[in-house]
Amino acid sequence: MAITRYDCITCKVRSCSILNTCDTQTLTAISTYKLPRSLQKGERLFSEGDPVLGVCFIKKGFLKIELNGKQGRPLILRIAGKGAVFGHRANTGHSCHTCSATAVSEVQYCYVPYDLFGEITDKSPVLRQQIINQFLDELELVEKKAVNLAHKTVREKVAEAILLLAEAYQYEEKKQSFRISFCRQDIADLAGTTKEQVSKILKDFEKEGLIKCAAKKFSYLHTAMLRNISNQQLLPGGGKSENKFCTS
Repeated sequence: MAITRYDCITCKVRSCSILNTCDTQTLTAISTYKLPRSLQKGERLFSEGDPVLGVCFIKKGFLKIELNGKQGRPLILRIAGKGAVFGHRANTGHSCHTCSATAVSEVQYCYVPYDLFGEITDKSPVLRQQIINQFLDELELVEKKAVNLAHKTVREKVAEAILLLAEAYQYEEKKQSFRISFCRQDIADLAGTTKEQVSKILKDFEKEGLIKCAAKKFSYLHTAMLRNISNQQLLPGGGKSENKFCTS
């Protein structure tokens, strides 16, 4: 099969996805069936309760992964970027999506119909193990999110939300700035608080010299101090909340 720009074997994002350790035969099979697709900002990849019809591999952009909370207010579980995969848990009994995924920027992804992906998975023990590992990582993130919501103060939650955004957008202090696609309400939904509280804490952080921001642009973050604030309440065993993002 001729290699195309959508070929899994040559894809740079593969190094940080569940396809990382798959053999050439598995990658070739997925390349044969996958289709390139895209989303515009604000479009949903899927909604909570939708049936799982296929597996999606994110190549570019960011999505917010959220649950419906009380009175219809969403709770953002995490930010997903390139390397993320969705729909792979259907073979573990999840025939419907348990959350929603909405693009917060332009998103490019590859789509594989689930029945075809299932056939490929059945022939690849390595891919099956990667799916199990991914499921366990996602479960751990949800558990950490629950602990943080229950035990962290608003100040600690907002500090952690800022750090998660900085990590997602690959902020480096020497670059001095990064622009996010999240509004104040999105940050509140990520932190598990209100927009008003987020605005207040951001103003406090600015007065303390921890951040510099205007609208959706952060021009400076004192990451060490923010991390210190965020980690004041550690998880049982000393664990810390974290997201995993592809940097390739």
